[in-house]
Amino acid sequence: MTIKKLTALVTALVIAVLSLTACGKKTVDESLLNIDGEFIDTDGLIMLTANGVEVPFDEYRYMYNYVESAYFSNIDDATWDSDPQYFQSLLDYTEYLTLDNCWGDMLAKDYGIELSEQDYADIDAYMEEQRNAFDSPEAFEQALADSSITEDLLKRIVTRQFLCNRVYEDLFQKEGAPLSPSDDEIKTDLSENWRRVYHILILFDHFANAADYEGATEDELKAAAREYAEELLERAKNGEDFYQLSQDYGEDPGMTDNTEGYFFTYGEMVEPFETASFALEVGEISDIVETSYGYHIILRLEQDDYTEENWDSVRDDYVNREFNEYVDNLIDTADIKYCEYYDKLVHGSIR
Repeated sequence: MTIKKLTALVTALVIAVLSLTACGKKTVDESLLNIDGEFIDTDGLIMLTANGVEVPFDEYRYMYNYVESAYFSNIDDATWDSDPQYFQSLLDYTEYLTLDNCWGDMLAKDYGIELSEQDYADIDAYMEEQRNAFDSPEAFEQALADSSITEDLLKRIVTRQFLCNRVYEDLFQKEGAPLSPSDDEIKTDLSENWRRVYHILILFDHFANAADYEGATEDELKAAAREYAEELLERAKNGEDFYQLSQDYGEDPGMTDNTEGYFFTYGEMVEPFETASFALEVGEISDIVETSYGYHIILRLEQDDYTEENWDSVRDDYVNREFNEYVDNLIDTADIKYCEYYDKLVHGSIR
């Protein structure tokens, strides 16, 4: 699984810098909240709280403008007015991005975690690096203003992400980390509830562009693909090198130059593929397995020795997976309280 949350720090920093030009020249002086035709004083306004962590209006607004410019820029006024689902999607994604920037604060509060002196020094160094990326202090200030962000807000967003990294290290990575499983627990789970496999995939439309199949129906193409897969299965069971067969004939790009196969647990693969993989003994080749992707031939690979030989990377991937699930659940179940204006928002309320 991709280390989603660990990349949040980098993502936030990229957002903070690259989106300086993404929000359409909205100056800080235009930081307005319009509710029912009345402009609201946003000074000190807390837009929402999540598990007690406050998100001020300027921070929420920044995330909102970023999401709108990055993902909804092609929607015109008529569409916003005619289809409220678009605006709800904008609010939902803004909320997710906002909470994804605040989960470190939530957990830090619960576990008494604080940034170190070195963390604060690194934050200051990052801010200085951003200033120095411009020709002059005035150019930096103008870039901030053009994106409706202040230096204080930029530093606040960056600080939240540094805290996310600190929380991750303290709760999941350092020795004795309270939320990290032990090595023995990881090895037991991997042995009992994970499988490592290689496979050959033949797509249903494998012959779609073949000269002999012009005008073939979908059912005819599937039947031809099935017959082709059966031929490859026979070759594999007769002792031909499975890896080479996959490289030469398989159509899963995830297998290209992949000598290690897939290493996964329950719920990560489509059900027929998962069921077949967990039914195999080490070294055993499956019969044809049909999924929504096509026809699969699966070889179960040895995994205990693989785990030992690649322990550091396997352990890191496992812990990061546990961590991502923990944080996703934290965000999904967060106790969110909205300000009095939230339910009155319409497109155009936030500039």
